[in-house]
Amino acid sequence: MFSEIIMHKIGRNEACPCGSGKKFKNCHMGREEELWVIQTEKIKTEIAQKITDLPEVAYGRSKEFAEALDIKKMTKNPRHSGVKFVDFDAYVKLEPFDKKNLKAVHHQSGAFIVNPKKTENVDAENIYVAITPGIDNSSLIHELAHVLDFLGGSGLLPGSASEMSVATQIPMDQLDHLKEYGDWLDCLKDRFAVDLNAEDMIIAYLNKHDMLIEASLLKNKDIGGLISRSQRMTEFLVRHKDEIHELIKDRIGYLGGVSST
Repeated sequence: MFSEIIMHKIGRNEACPCGSGKKFKNCHMGREEELWVIQTEKIKTEIAQKITDLPEVAYGRSKEFAEALDIKKMTKNPRHSGVKFVDFDAYVKLEPFDKKNLKAVHHQSGAFIVNPKKTENVDAENIYVAITPGIDNSSLIHELAHVLDFLGGSGLLPGSASEMSVATQIPMDQLDHLKEYGDWLDCLKDRFAVDLNAEDMIIAYLNKHDMLIEASLLKNKDIGGLISRSQRMTEFLVRHKDEIHELIKDRIGYLGGVSST
């Protein structure tokens, strides 16, 4: 079927779509499937170039935080060495899909990690994070903790465990903020003396009491273990809801209750 479509659109004596400069009959005619791979890689590179061409921004303390972190040393990851912050709205304009979800992220945290697979063709060394001008310090270290966790912790990005969340009915927040993530959040909080917002304070509180789920359970697809740890965390949140309420009631992002994070 693919060959028929290609042949219908491209004449034998026309230039081959691969860009070789040769006629189609002397190049990829008979090997049309390869053109799909070439075109896919070309599109990926074009998207990567658009993202990496976005100007860096220095909203809030983002530049200070990024320059202070020796990512290779901290994560022992030899490939990635830095973080680049770009404007959230400028990034959203490049994304032709899922704008509703991106706007929700914008509203909730003011930041979004760009999947490294989107930029690795052009810039394999840096992780790109889209942020809004009014981003607070807690949201900044929240995303940086995700970057460090991806490079030197669980190896996972936010949202990557969505299928497991559906299969186990475990809240996505619990699978996005694993034990390894909590350790990085604590590290950054102390290093930069950041006053955590309500969401991050709950994560830090859970980590302090060894309530966050370990990445090994997720990686090993230990459904029984995941469900057990999730139930344990939820029960802990219910038992300590009054204490947690006192911790978060005056913090940014407080919505009048305790979440299941």
